[in-house]
Amino acid sequence: MSGPAEEPRAAPRCPFCGSREGEVISLFGTQAITLQYRCHGCGSYYEALKYAAGEAASSDAPPPRSGA
Repeated sequence: MSGPAEEPRAAPRCPFCGSREGEVISLFGTQAITLQYRCHGCGSYYEALKYAAGEAASSDAPPPRSGA
């Protein structure tokens, strides 16, 4: 038997205008754990994680580095 159905993730905010009105245009982004979206507010394309924080499998990889 299969487990409970997964709840769909809430639409992420557009990093350019802050709108939550985006549509999924691809089930895979540049990484297997990302989705590609197009914002209906400003028309920008962006990527977001498929799973909310805490849902993705843990990893031993270090966190991403910030900086220019």
